[in-house]
Amino acid sequence: MEARIVGLKGCGKTTLVSALAEGRGEGHIATVHVGDPRVRVLSEIFQPKKTTFAEFKVQEVAWPEASARKGELERYLDALAGGQLYLHVLRAFASAQLGEPAHPEADLEELDREFLLSDLIRIERAFDRAKKAPLPDAGKKALARCQEALEGEIPLRELDLDDAQSSFVRGYQFLTLTPQLLVANTESEGNGQGGRWEVTALDRLARGRRAVAFPFPEALEVARLSAEEQEEFAGALGLPGPAAEVVARAAFAQLGLISFLTTGSDEVRAWPIRAGETAREAAGAIHSDIQRGFIRAEVVSCDDFMSRGGNMKACRDAGVLRIEGKDYVVADSDIINFRFNV
Repeated sequence: MEARIVGLKGCGKTTLVSALAEGRGEGHIATVHVGDPRVRVLSEIFQPKKTTFAEFKVQEVAWPEASARKGELERYLDALAGGQLYLHVLRAFASAQLGEPAHPEADLEELDREFLLSDLIRIERAFDRAKKAPLPDAGKKALARCQEALEGEIPLRELDLDDAQSSFVRGYQFLTLTPQLLVANTESEGNGQGGRWEVTALDRLARGRRAVAFPFPEALEVARLSAEEQEEFAGALGLPGPAAEVVARAAFAQLGLISFLTTGSDEVRAWPIRAGETAREAAGAIHSDIQRGFIRAEVVSCDDFMSRGGNMKACRDAGVLRIEGKDYVVADSDIINFRFNV
């Protein structure tokens, strides 16, 4: 998964990248390792050569200046393309440097307008190209519907498209059709600024998007600590948890992702997949050969495994280690061993 981080000047985008990367970032790009307590415990039990957490990449996209020329704006729009998730960063703290109070609701409205405008520009480009390479009638109708919605300030994720229209439109990578997560940079505790802004203030503007809120500077402090210290100090600072875990949980929920787990002496690993995927589809997340040669899946929930002392034989004896076929719908935290033949 690749996410783009956007937000107005001074909102804290770069600080968020650093907090998510836990010091592993390179400038404005980072790989976020999703800390997962289940993976840590399983790693302690199996003592594998390698432990692999789920991860995703984030890239900060600089907000264009108000005086930006057309070419700069087009480069900005091109930089936004390709994201599977957009993190909208909102400033919810007073800033003496910027010389103005926080207006996160107004900032979100501006971000939403820019995304609407970007999609309208993409549609105009599509119609311009259609003068040389005509679009199918169904495609033209789908784009016309999208254009009408955007001109009415309706994001495309709220537009009711049939399967054929959705398939056609998806190829244009419209921003308002892509999942979005709101991340508010809130006031630090005890800074004398008169209370902390709550994420619930965004409820009326969220429009189907999840939101999280925490002070980025404190989150960055916590991110620099060891994994063992992060939970303790996050709680002491009033944070909902380490930034990478908080954002990852919300991002996974927004995208409809879950993780299944594989274990062994070589590696313990979390594998993100879409909720509702079958055992055979999940096998493909590991390797296409496993999916093609799928025979069966040996499945036990992580909770059942832990409650029986982390012992597979005890799970088998208790009947909680199950044999599932290709159509079994994988559940979050399933520990799976795939049997296959190619």
